Amino acid sequence: MSVTTSAVSNAAKAVLRTQHGWRRLVKPYIYSTLAISASVTVGDFICQYLQRHHQHAKPSSPPPTFLPWWDRQRSAVMCTTAVLVSTPWNFTISRTIERIFPGKQIAQIGKKMLINILVAPIGISLVFTSVTLLKGQTFSDAKKKVKDDMPKTYLAGACYWPFVSFVNFRFIPLDYRPFVASLAGAIWNIYISSVANKTHESLNESKESTSNALYHTNKDL
Repeated sequence: MSVTTSAVSNAAKAVLRTQHGWRRLVKPYIYSTLAISASVTVGDFICQYLQRHHQHAKPSSPPPTFLPWWDRQRSAVMCTTAVLVSTPWNFTISRTIERIFPGKQIAQIGKKMLINILVAPIGISLVFTSVTLLKGQTFSDAKKKVKDDMPKTYLAGACYWPFVSFVNFRFIPLDYRPFVASLAGAIWNIYISSVANKTHESLNESKESTSNALYHTNKDL
């Protein structure tokens, strides 16, 4: 009888600890979701503003009078990807790394930064895949997108994120690291939005316009 009572008591304590642990995660996860989704959406908005003179796609319906260059559907795709992909990935990775390599010593920070560098291709590939599929394209399109654009995006990130990671791991509490990273990511998300939404059609149009310009220049000469 005492053994059964003890087992039930231990199980109840385990359940309470689990519930308490989940409750502790809810608030920082919500903050991370809001911060990352806002950062990605703002980055996409700025990216579209910078690209407004280079948009070749013809809208199926008349553009709105307010900010006619802003593709709201594209921003919705980027925001959805942030909520469903980027936030769970970044939140899980940051907490897993902290559990494996706790502390703010230089050696521990170096290990955390190394892990971030090693897993970055996975995160980038997930984002590209999500954006491609949400735009109605196929898994084959997503695979090609990852193959063509992930390596150079990874190299670009390797020049930017190590510094951000060092500051984040060294000075920022665990619960607020995704939030701070999202602030630093506002600039990065401009680039990510550009690459994630780049299509082969736009590249072909750009090459064609460049070729035409060179042709007319040579003809004039």
